[in-house]
Amino acid sequence: MPKHDPAADHTPAVPDSPQAADHAPAVPDSPQTAMTHPEQVRHLLTLPADQRPDWLNEFLGTMTIPPIPDTSTNPLLDVAMANTTHGQKNATLRFPLARVLAAAEHAAAAPEHKLGYGETEATPRLWWVKDDGTYLMSNGRYPIPDSNRPPTVVYADGWGPGTDARSILGGDDFRESVDLTTPLDDGRTTLLDVLRAATAEGATRFLFEVTFDDHYMTLNYRAE
Repeated sequence: MPKHDPAADHTPAVPDSPQAADHAPAVPDSPQTAMTHPEQVRHLLTLPADQRPDWLNEFLGTMTIPPIPDTSTNPLLDVAMANTTHGQKNATLRFPLARVLAAAEHAAAAPEHKLGYGETEATPRLWWVKDDGTYLMSNGRYPIPDSNRPPTVVYADGWGPGTDARSILGGDDFRESVDLTTPLDDGRTTLLDVLRAATAEGATRFLFEVTFDDHYMTLNYRAE
C-alpha cells in the first residue's frame, strides 16, 4: 500500500491555476472600470498601441500620452487634460448662499486677517480655493478658536471633498482672494452688502461665473 505524502496536500499554485489567477492584477475592460485600477492603466499606457486593449485605443484616439506620475489616481483624466485644446474656457460654480454669507460675516467680524500670496493689506476677504474639490473660506483669524462660530469653509455644489475639479477649472491648484469690503463698480456697494441683500430677498445660491485661459482669469458673481 503506497504511503501518504502530506506535502502532496500543499502543492504550490502554478501560473495557470485558479489560485494564481485570483491574485493577478485586474485588467480594466472599459474606461469606467479603469478608474478603479489606476496602477494597471498606467502600465497599459506605456505599451505599444498593438498591445493595448481595444477600448483604450478607442479612448486615446489621436491623443498623445504625457508622462503619468506614479501617484496619479486617474491616468485617463491626466491624458485628457494634457490634450485639452488651449483657449478660453468657462465654468459656473454654485455655492449655498447662507453659508457663503456666514463665512463672509466671519471674515468681516474677525479682529485679524490672514494674508494671501502677494497681499500686503490685511482686510476681510473670501478665499476661493481649488485643491481637494473647490470652496470658499474666510480669511478671518481669531486669537482663540470659538466652536460656536459658523463654518468658514463652503464647498461648491457637486465639488466637495474627494472630487477633482480639473475637468472644469484646469490642472493647477490655486487660491484667489475676493475682497468683501472694497466698493464695487457703483462706488458704494460692497460684496458683503450684496450677500446680505440677496439673502434678505430670499436668494439661495451664490454663483461664480469664471472665464479663463492659459494666462488670465475673469470672475463675475451674482446671487439667485
